Amino acid sequence: MIGEIIPTLLLAGVLIVVSANVISRTILREGFQTANELAIVCFSGVVFFGIIGAALNKQMFGVDYFISRLPRTLERPALMLSHLLVIIIASAVLHAATAQVATARFTTFLALGWPKWIVSAGLAFAMGAIIATQLLHIVILWRRRGE
Repeated sequence: MIGEIIPTLLLAGVLIVVSANVISRTILREGFQTANELAIVCFSGVVFFGIIGAALNKQMFGVDYFISRLPRTLERPALMLSHLLVIIIASAVLHAATAQVATARFTTFLALGWPKWIVSAGLAFAMGAIIATQLLHIVILWRRRGE
Protein backbone atom coordinates (compact mmCIF):
# COMPACT_ATOMS: atom_id res chain seq x y z
CA MET A 1 0.00 0.00 0.00
CA ILE A 2 2.58 2.57 1.09
CA GLY A 3 4.64 2.06 -2.05
CA GLU A 4 1.75 1.73 -4.48
CA ILE A 5 -1.41 3.55 -3.42
CA ILE A 6 0.19 6.64 -1.89
CA PRO A 7 2.39 7.40 -4.94
CA THR A 8 -0.61 6.84 -7.20
CA LEU A 9 -2.75 9.29 -5.23
CA LEU A 10 0.06 11.85 -5.12
CA LEU A 11 0.61 11.53 -8.88
CA ALA A 12 -3.11 12.10 -9.39
CA GLY A 13 -2.71 15.20 -7.22
CA VAL A 14 0.13 16.45 -9.42
CA LEU A 15 -1.93 15.90 -12.57
CA ILE A 16 -5.00 17.62 -11.12
CA VAL A 17 -3.07 20.62 -9.78
CA VAL A 18 -1.05 21.15 -12.95
CA SER A 19 -4.10 20.66 -15.19
CA ALA A 20 -6.17 23.07 -13.11
CA ASN A 21 -3.39 25.63 -13.28
CA VAL A 22 -3.12 25.30 -17.08
CA ILE A 23 -6.89 25.62 -17.48
CA SER A 24 -6.95 28.60 -15.12
CA ARG A 25 -4.15 30.32 -17.02
CA THR A 26 -5.82 29.63 -20.36
CA ILE A 27 -9.40 30.60 -19.49
CA LEU A 28 -8.99 33.13 -16.68
CA ARG A 29 -5.59 34.39 -17.82
CA GLU A 30 -4.23 33.85 -14.32
CA GLY A 31 -2.97 30.73 -12.60
CA PHE A 32 -3.44 30.01 -8.96
CA GLN A 33 -0.49 30.77 -6.74
CA THR A 34 -0.19 27.46 -4.91
CA ALA A 35 -0.10 25.23 -8.00
CA ASN A 36 3.68 25.04 -8.40
CA GLU A 37 4.34 24.45 -4.72
CA LEU A 38 1.63 21.80 -4.42
CA ALA A 39 3.03 20.06 -7.49
CA ILE A 40 6.54 20.08 -5.97
CA VAL A 41 5.35 18.60 -2.68
CA CYS A 42 3.18 15.97 -4.37
CA PHE A 43 5.83 14.99 -6.91
CA SER A 44 8.44 14.65 -4.15
CA GLY A 45 6.04 12.29 -2.40
CA VAL A 46 5.57 10.30 -5.61
CA VAL A 47 9.32 9.75 -5.83
CA PHE A 48 9.91 9.05 -2.14
CA PHE A 49 7.01 6.65 -1.67
CA GLY A 50 7.64 5.07 -5.08
CA ILE A 51 11.18 4.21 -3.97
CA ILE A 52 9.73 2.43 -0.96
CA GLY A 53 7.46 0.41 -3.25
CA ALA A 54 10.36 -0.51 -5.50
CA ALA A 55 12.42 -1.67 -2.52
CA LEU A 56 9.55 -3.69 -1.06
CA ASN A 57 8.96 -5.44 -4.37
CA LYS A 58 12.67 -6.03 -5.04
CA GLN A 59 12.51 -3.86 -8.14
CA MET A 60 15.84 -2.11 -7.86
CA PHE A 61 16.60 -2.84 -11.48
CA GLY A 62 20.25 -1.82 -11.56
CA VAL A 63 21.11 -4.19 -8.73
CA ASP A 64 19.11 -7.06 -10.21
CA TYR A 65 20.65 -6.57 -13.64
CA PHE A 66 24.24 -6.91 -12.43
CA ILE A 67 23.58 -9.71 -9.96
CA SER A 68 21.75 -11.77 -12.59
CA ARG A 69 24.93 -11.68 -14.70
CA LEU A 70 27.09 -13.25 -11.97
CA PRO A 71 27.91 -16.95 -11.62
CA ARG A 72 25.42 -18.79 -9.38
CA THR A 73 27.95 -19.12 -6.54
CA LEU A 74 28.44 -15.36 -6.32
CA GLU A 75 24.78 -14.32 -6.50
CA ARG A 76 23.98 -14.68 -2.79
CA PRO A 77 27.11 -12.85 -1.50
CA ALA A 78 26.63 -10.10 -4.10
CA LEU A 79 22.99 -9.74 -3.14
CA MET A 80 23.94 -9.46 0.52
CA LEU A 81 26.58 -6.87 -0.35
CA SER A 82 24.09 -4.90 -2.44
CA HIS A 83 21.61 -4.79 0.46
CA LEU A 84 24.38 -3.54 2.76
CA LEU A 85 25.45 -0.88 0.25
CA VAL A 86 21.87 0.33 -0.16
CA ILE A 87 21.61 0.56 3.65
CA ILE A 88 24.83 2.60 3.81
CA ILE A 89 23.68 4.96 1.06
CA ALA A 90 20.19 5.32 2.56
CA SER A 91 21.75 6.03 5.96
CA ALA A 92 23.83 8.84 4.49
CA VAL A 93 20.77 10.32 2.76
CA LEU A 94 18.76 9.93 5.98
CA HIS A 95 21.45 11.84 7.87
CA ALA A 96 21.41 14.62 5.25
CA ALA A 97 17.60 14.80 5.28
CA THR A 98 17.44 15.13 9.05
CA ALA A 99 20.08 17.87 8.88
CA GLN A 100 17.90 19.67 6.32
CA VAL A 101 14.89 19.40 8.61
CA ALA A 102 16.90 20.93 11.43
CA THR A 103 18.21 23.83 9.34
CA ALA A 104 15.09 24.57 7.27
CA ARG A 105 12.62 24.82 10.12
CA PHE A 106 12.03 28.54 9.61
CA THR A 107 11.59 28.61 5.83
CA THR A 108 8.18 28.17 4.26
CA PHE A 109 6.68 27.78 0.83
CA LEU A 110 5.64 31.29 -0.16
CA ALA A 111 2.13 30.60 -1.45
CA LEU A 112 1.23 27.62 0.75
CA GLY A 113 2.79 28.85 3.95
CA TRP A 114 3.80 25.27 4.77
CA PRO A 115 7.24 24.63 6.23
CA LYS A 116 9.72 23.48 3.59
CA TRP A 117 11.13 20.85 5.88
CA ILE A 118 8.15 18.60 5.14
CA VAL A 119 9.83 17.57 1.88
CA SER A 120 13.03 16.67 3.75
CA ALA A 121 10.98 14.83 6.38
CA GLY A 122 9.37 12.80 3.60
CA LEU A 123 12.82 11.94 2.27
CA ALA A 124 13.96 10.94 5.77
CA PHE A 125 10.90 8.71 6.17
CA ALA A 126 11.53 7.10 2.78
CA MET A 127 15.17 6.39 3.60
CA GLY A 128 14.18 4.87 6.95
CA ALA A 129 11.71 2.64 5.12
CA ILE A 130 14.39 1.68 2.57
CA ILE A 131 16.71 0.67 5.41
CA ALA A 132 13.94 -1.39 6.99
CA THR A 133 13.13 -3.16 3.71
CA GLN A 134 16.78 -3.93 3.05
CA LEU A 135 17.14 -5.38 6.56
CA LEU A 136 14.06 -7.50 5.91
CA HIS A 137 15.55 -8.75 2.62
CA ILE A 138 18.81 -9.58 4.44
CA VAL A 139 16.91 -11.62 7.06
CA ILE A 140 15.05 -13.50 4.31
CA LEU A 141 18.30 -14.09 2.40
CA TRP A 142 20.03 -15.29 5.58
CA ARG A 143 17.22 -17.75 6.35
CA ARG A 144 17.45 -19.21 2.83
CA ARG A 145 21.22 -19.76 2.97
CA GLY A 146 20.80 -23.48 3.66
CA GLU A 147 18.61 -24.10 0.61
